[in-house]
Amino acid sequence: MYASVVALLARYSVDEIAQRADTSLPPLVDGELLRLAAEGADLSDYTPEERGAAAAALARVVQVLQDAANTINGYLSGRYQVPVTQAAETLERIAGELARFYLYEDGAPEHVEKRHDNAMAFLRDVSVGKVQLGVAADGAAAPVATSAGAEMVSADLVFSRGNSKGFI
Repeated sequence: MYASVVALLARYSVDEIAQRADTSLPPLVDGELLRLAAEGADLSDYTPEERGAAAAALARVVQVLQDAANTINGYLSGRYQVPVTQAAETLERIAGELARFYLYEDGAPEHVEKRHDNAMAFLRDVSVGKVQLGVAADGAAAPVATSAGAEMVSADLVFSRGNSKGFI
């Protein structure tokens, strides 16, 4: 996966992710409980029902992150060896955008949908070569082009001692 649950919760509102991931009625998982569950913290202060709901919500978040990774790999596999490990920050952001959208099974807010559309456009651009990830096809870091710097070229001198005989 390109993003962890903890990274997703750090990037977006933990309460938003918890609301979308918790399918129990009435909702039992808040942002704090989901964050603690993701970090593997002690949940003994919570009821068995809350712990079960947190485990189910955590599993749902892991599933949408895996779905996002599969989507990313589908777009990148034509150009790169997947999973790509070199462009971690960029792909973590893209995975987060996709996973967040996937948590909204219906009616994602406009800003979430727009960010998803932008992430998909980015993946399409990478897949056709318009955007490079800075990674070679074999997964290694792509070589950086180097230059000796600027080079000036001009025509020969118009007036010089050699071509102005008798004048100078």
